[in-house]
Amino acid sequence: MKRKFSLVAAAVVVMGAFMTPSAHANTGYENQMSPEACEKSQATSTFKYASYYNSDYGGAYRNVGYSVWDFADERIGGAPQGGTQPLRFCHGGNGNGQGIKNNAASVKNKHSTYYAVTYFNSGYKGSADWSSPRSQTNLSVTKNENASFAWQTL
Repeated sequence: MKRKFSLVAAAVVVMGAFMTPSAHANTGYENQMSPEACEKSQATSTFKYASYYNSDYGGAYRNVGYSVWDFADERIGGAPQGGTQPLRFCHGGNGNGQGIKNNAASVKNKHSTYYAVTYFNSGYKGSADWSSPRSQTNLSVTKNENASFAWQTL
């Protein structure tokens, strides 16, 4: 009996190692809760994408580190929770506290390799504005009609 219990315990430990959520599952948490998002300036944040309320990188903004399926509902841990969890502009200025979805006019991409793609629809769908690595872009296709964002390569 003791040997059988040991085998079962070992199997549970091994299964747990394979079932541990990946870091990717916490991207909603990072985008929502990390100090990189709202407590650090765009210049000092390690997050490489910033969405601005106004054109020409003015007004309130938010640093974003990971692709966002839906700016109006960036879920912490990926699991459904009661209500929606929108990403909001911060850092003061015009638009402070407003949701990013359908309110962004410009973006900055500090990434050295990836394009920052801002999509018209949630789920990385529809028309899009592509921002080259290390660039700033006034949104044209998705200005005030932005719903999601993803890192892309060509």
